[in-house]
Formats: sequence, C-alpha cells, structure tokens
Amino acid sequence: MSFGKAKEDSDDKRNVAGGLRPTFPTNVSSAAADAVLGKGSKVVGALTFTGSVEIDCEVEGEIQSKERLTIGESALVKAKVHGTDVIVRGTVIGDIVATRTLQLKKPARVSGNISAPSLSIEEGVLFEGKCAMAAATAARPAEIKVASQH
Repeated sequence: MSFGKAKEDSDDKRNVAGGLRPTFPTNVSSAAADAVLGKGSKVVGALTFTGSVEIDCEVEGEIQSKERLTIGESALVKAKVHGTDVIVRGTVIGDIVATRTLQLKKPARVSGNISAPSLSIEEGVLFEGKCAMAAATAARPAEIKVASQH
C-alpha cells in the first residue's frame, strides 16, 4: 500500500490522520485485486482467499481462491492451486484446478496437471503435464448416438 496526497472526494472533502489518505495504484493489473502478494516475499503453507488475489512472489504449499487468482510473471509457485478463475503468467510447479476458467498467458511455465471446464493457452507458454476438461453440461452416455454405416 502506498500513501500520497489527500484525494478530494465529492462526498467527503475531509482528510484522514494528518492530511494523508491511502491511495492505490490504478495503472497496474493488480488494482482490481482484493489482495496482492508482491515481489520479494516468500510464503510457505496453505493460503486461502475469499476475494480476488494477485500473487507475484514465491509460494510453497497450497493456494485456494474462491474468486479470480492471478499468478504474475515474477511468481514462482510450488503448490497445489485451486481457484474459480485462474490466470497464470508466471511459473507453477504443481497441479492447477480451476472450477470455471484457466488461462495460461505468455510467458507462463506450468509443470503439473491442469483441470478446467474452459481453458486457453497462449502461444509461447510452456506446459508439461496432463489436461482434463470437464464440460459444464456433460452428455449422458445414453444421449450419445453413433452413426452406423449399414
């Protein structure tokens, strides 16, 4: 978090604590994230997030996010990753499970199995592992018809 000049709001022109008000950068991708783990940090253990999160550091263990999880370019994640919408730009060594969407964006490097109903992989991404895609509404075997040639 950074601090800067007092920001004038139309509803409240008062300043807090000595004239400074916390400000957040609006020109970076993490501006929309509820939580950010930045460069230079290392986390070991299980991480659980209820809101959106951007990880740009080293993580070992397990990550669970109920909303958007972004793994930034400078991130090194050695963990099991589970999230609703997962975007990977950094390095992940471990399995990734996304319950809605998984996006692997250049220059991502993923070594592990991935699973998501919706998957996109940009050109230039390195992926080593197995992929499973479960359809949102899978057809039942009885509904599958095979054309016969008689």
